[in-house]
Amino acid sequence: MKLARIGVTVVVLGLLSFAGYVAAAPRPVDQPPVASVTAALVAPAPWFRTERHEVSEGDTAGSILRAMGAPAAMLNAAGNGLDRLSIGDEILIDWREGEDQPFRLRLLHDPAFTFEIARTGDKYKSRQVPVPYVVEEMAAAVTVTSSLWEAATSVGFSPSQVINLAKIFEYDVDFNTELVEGAKFRLVLDRLTGDDGEQRVGDIRAAILDNGGKSFTAIRYRTSDGEVGWYAADGSARRKAFLRSPIEFSRVTSGFSSGRRHPILGTMRAHKGVDLAAPSGTPIRSVADGVVTQSGWAGGHGNHIELRHEGGYITGYSHLSSIGVKRGEKVRQGQLIGRVGSTGMSTGPHLHYEFMVNGVHKDPMKQIVPVTRPLPEAEKPAFLALRDEILPQLEGAKEITRDGNPGG
Repeated sequence: MKLARIGVTVVVLGLLSFAGYVAAAPRPVDQPPVASVTAALVAPAPWFRTERHEVSEGDTAGSILRAMGAPAAMLNAAGNGLDRLSIGDEILIDWREGEDQPFRLRLLHDPAFTFEIARTGDKYKSRQVPVPYVVEEMAAAVTVTSSLWEAATSVGFSPSQVINLAKIFEYDVDFNTELVEGAKFRLVLDRLTGDDGEQRVGDIRAAILDNGGKSFTAIRYRTSDGEVGWYAADGSARRKAFLRSPIEFSRVTSGFSSGRRHPILGTMRAHKGVDLAAPSGTPIRSVADGVVTQSGWAGGHGNHIELRHEGGYITGYSHLSSIGVKRGEKVRQGQLIGRVGSTGMSTGPHLHYEFMVNGVHKDPMKQIVPVTRPLPEAEKPAFLALRDEILPQLEGAKEITRDGNPGG
């Protein structure tokens, strides 16, 4: 009992002492806020710097890398990964502080992949790095008010995607001369959404082009053996024996006519072809498979190439700054054969393009050429099933907005 009373007395005295301490304690002094651990972790000191270059007309992989100070070993490691740069693509080169060799190059060309060249030890190796996106299929429409380039890039298409869109219909429409104001593309395509919510335009699965009262349908189909091609709604091939134009994205300065005033001679003479204006050095492609029958200087035509194609067709390319093929050489459709120039009787850089059938000059902008590569009969049931599923989506496509979403 005595011990219990002592214990109670100690506890009471202790509580009274604590109460007195609290009463006598000074008021706390306001302190400046302490930086949180999280804030320190969010913004670490950068451990490398990045140089950026946006691809413009006339750029090559070699010229860009040299200007950015990248070593030749990096270009050698690229293989064909840098062969098809498009205007507007971005090349990023990353450097560690204190090192005289970059450790990485990144090409932003395809929204779903980044082409990367990275240094491992003393060697560079290239690879495709997938960009993590959620892929959704959507239908959307794009109307051309001034140019295909402006209309498509304004709603999120990358430059390379604009080129790919034009390639779908390059056998039907010369985008240099025949695309009219108000032309509409109705598309079924992939919408890519990143982890941060950013949305981009992905691959095109099907498209309808309404242009000047004509309509063209293209559906992408992969055959059972893995070959991917574009086909019309009836299953016929969209790929034809001839491209509509030997130059991608140029403009015509002198149309086909039986008589016009020659710009140098000042006389009226037949102009049996079209003049395609483009900067000097612009690549010229063969419009079809063929054999080179002329390659060299041809008087007023300057540097000149002539190709013979099956079926009695001949195409001519004049005023070139350089020639890339030899007489007797076989060429494939789309192959680089020369570059735009102003040689011979020419007042400025352009390509004079001629198209002949059985020795008679024809207007290349109006000539109808045969279709090649039909869809195998065994593939038609699967293709028609895909067509019946995708055509209603194309028909109901709504105008796409700048945020990558179809409008109301």
